[in-house]
Amino acid sequence: MADVLMWLLVAVAFVVAVPALWLLDRGLWPERFQRKRASAARGLLLSFLLGLIPAALVIAAAMALGKRLGFAALLLVGVALLWGFLGCSGLAARLGATLWPEAAAWRQSRNGGLVLMGCALLPVVGWIMLLPGIAILGMGLQIRSRLSAAGPTEDAESQA
Repeated sequence: MADVLMWLLVAVAFVVAVPALWLLDRGLWPERFQRKRASAARGLLLSFLLGLIPAALVIAAAMALGKRLGFAALLLVGVALLWGFLGCSGLAARLGATLWPEAAAWRQSRNGGLVLMGCALLPVVGWIMLLPGIAILGMGLQIRSRLSAAGPTEDAESQA
């Protein structure tokens, strides 16, 4: 019974913590958040494929570090997952805007995040496929939003 309760509480904490992380991202870094949301609106397949690159690098580095420095490997994977999940804040906002177009912007992010994390809690499919997929997609959205920040902005193009 204690094991079941522990995993239930871990799942509940995860469902609360990740959407809260996305709201924190929206509040602290609004420009980056908007770029991630725009990247999510441009399509998800390219972002997922881009996210496979850092995910593969992190896995390779963690495997190399894991033989000697297990804690460093765990820390590396944790930071990479945090970075990946932060990248999906734009996807959560896009999902929330689609499902609740009349709601306030922060509520759209919260609700979209809860829907996304609720799907990730699906037994087996959510745990094994969706949750890592969300992290990989977030890594790709982070990369795409950084690349779009480096390129010309829409304002500069409209003024030209």
